Amino acid sequence: MEIEDFRKRFGSNLKRIRLNKKLTQAQLGALVNKDYQDISRLENGHVNPSAYYAYILSKALEIKIEEIYPLND
Repeated sequence: MEIEDFRKRFGSNLKRIRLNKKLTQAQLGALVNKDYQDISRLENGHVNPSAYYAYILSKALEIKIEEIYPLND
């Protein structure tokens, strides 16, 4: 999997989970001390998330970190 594909799939997973939790980008951003623009960039695949960033997102969303990573795609 190329890095661009990884970022896009990560972003799609993040958006799907966020919407299932009925959170806005701003609400999720507040939970992880980021602004909505940072969340938008992640969801749109414009940035490569660090392992720590994925970890804090998974904790804020109350999910296993594996749910956010596109490992089985």
